[in-house]
Amino acid sequence: MLNAKLLPLAMSAFFISVSSYGQTLSDFHVKELGNNCQSCHTKPIKVADAEQHENEACESCHGTLTELATKSKAKLTPHHSHLIDLSCTSCHSGHNQPILVCQTCHDTFKTEFKIPFANDKLVADSYQFSSVTQGMIDKALALGPIEQHQVIVIGAGAAGHAAAVSARQHGAKDVIILEKQPYIGGNGMLAAGGMAAAETMTQAFREYPDSKALWYKDTMKGGHDINNPDLVRTLTENGSAGIDWLQAMGADLSSASSAGGHSAERLHRPDGGAKSGPEIINTLKNAAKKLGVETRTNSKVIRLVQDKQGSVTGVVVQGKHSKLHVLGAKTVIIASGGFARNNELVAKYRPDLKGIDATNNPGNVGDALTFAPKVGAATVDIKEIQAFPTAAAGKMVISGTARGAGAIMLNRHGDRFCDEMGPRDKVSECIWAQDGKDAWLVFDETVLDRLGQLRGMLDLGIIFKGNSADEIAKSTEMNAKVFSQAIKRYNDFKAKGNDSDFGRKNMADDLQFPIYAVKVKPAVHHTMGGLKINSKTQVLNENGLPIVGLFAAGEVTGGVHGGNRLAGNAIADTIVFGRIAGEQVAEAIK
Repeated sequence: MLNAKLLPLAMSAFFISVSSYGQTLSDFHVKELGNNCQSCHTKPIKVADAEQHENEACESCHGTLTELATKSKAKLTPHHSHLIDLSCTSCHSGHNQPILVCQTCHDTFKTEFKIPFANDKLVADSYQFSSVTQGMIDKALALGPIEQHQVIVIGAGAAGHAAAVSARQHGAKDVIILEKQPYIGGNGMLAAGGMAAAETMTQAFREYPDSKALWYKDTMKGGHDINNPDLVRTLTENGSAGIDWLQAMGADLSSASSAGGHSAERLHRPDGGAKSGPEIINTLKNAAKKLGVETRTNSKVIRLVQDKQGSVTGVVVQGKHSKLHVLGAKTVIIASGGFARNNELVAKYRPDLKGIDATNNPGNVGDALTFAPKVGAATVDIKEIQAFPTAAAGKMVISGTARGAGAIMLNRHGDRFCDEMGPRDKVSECIWAQDGKDAWLVFDETVLDRLGQLRGMLDLGIIFKGNSADEIAKSTEMNAKVFSQAIKRYNDFKAKGNDSDFGRKNMADDLQFPIYAVKVKPAVHHTMGGLKINSKTQVLNENGLPIVGLFAAGEVTGGVHGGNRLAGNAIADTIVFGRIAGEQVAEAIK
């Protein structure tokens, strides 16, 4: 390890141009600091895919990410992240091109930060696994499983964690989660609005009227009635139990709000308006840890293994360091998410979305659509792809609960142009019809107080504040007079309780200065189609029969949301069907 005398120099290394100290981080440590391989690695060198030892070595010299963030005097620091379980090696690499994960979503970080030893090259989205040949796969299969497990879960997002925790709670003793990303959370980690559910205790305490039947009706209507009714019924009948389950494990879901397409205030989230996703992922992560669930990051599943009878008996894994190997399992749960981040695949089914940014985690590229059909898995609604209307900088979700809390939308001229509380597909269509195909999301201090996540975005430099129409116009180039008229007209509608322009039913409050504005535009957000399952989460083949040993939950599946997903239904989908998958695999292995 680095000694105390070298520590100041080591710390400064992260702010010095790579041109001074060689090509890689390891070069710098060896040539400039006099270290050797054992400064970071075990002896003999054996690097686990999750790189635990290497991360501990980084922290022993430089401190934890929290400590580094605390020392920073800047408002923004890459070491203070909302990503769950982000580690040093999630971004920094000793021997390869580093990756500043923040740049995946936050354009501000591209201009304000330069990750050391990056050679000024374009930063990739995530770690890129090397290509694999069929011969390599055949060789791994011939060697057979190097380990045997009861349950393997593919994906460490909300659905994967829910499934793993549920499986353990229902009696499965050996459960592991495989995650290809260097950190856990998936899209669940990014979820902003809340988890939809009806007839919950939170709603009862707040006297919000709702029913499971109404939620079912809203979901079917929002999905243009092409949803699978059995799956929607399963979702809506079990959502409130999912809320109870999460709260029993310590999650704060004590607030509920409305959003487009919902007829009630049923999006559950933490009190104060914080993002629901990190709250739920942290809760599930802690529960999984307590229950002895092992999570392996940097572990990409590339193939399912079947026996002669067609039952799924394991997976072929490509580890970042362990390379190709087979893990045997009595049951496998696919919870690897959708494919919104794979624009080539998105454009194949929706040419109109070609080149459109996505709000998703970089790992959501549709891996399961490659390996699951090879064992006979059928797909459904694969062409149904949703754009989220209010994405800042084209990538960052500004939850629909912001509009539910009182935000409105104006076009580049300053005119209001639609019912902001409409379903996502309709609102996206309205924005695309405007000049520039974008809009300004406008809100005041009241909305900021109701939605804490917006305050967290102020330091990113994408939200403009104005104490007058002229100040807003100067920052946004909207017409000050048109802007003033739009605000006054909306406030009049609020006072009268009737939006005679667009029929908006929820007008939480009028808008008062200071007023904030952030530019938004639609981004690819959710792929409603995926693997075909039944209400027991069994993956079905083309004949509608279950594939023995194979289950799936979350966005990797299709049929739940139909042609358009309602806000909050994705998290509900992951929790409800993740829990069912866990219960089903536990029963299957008994």
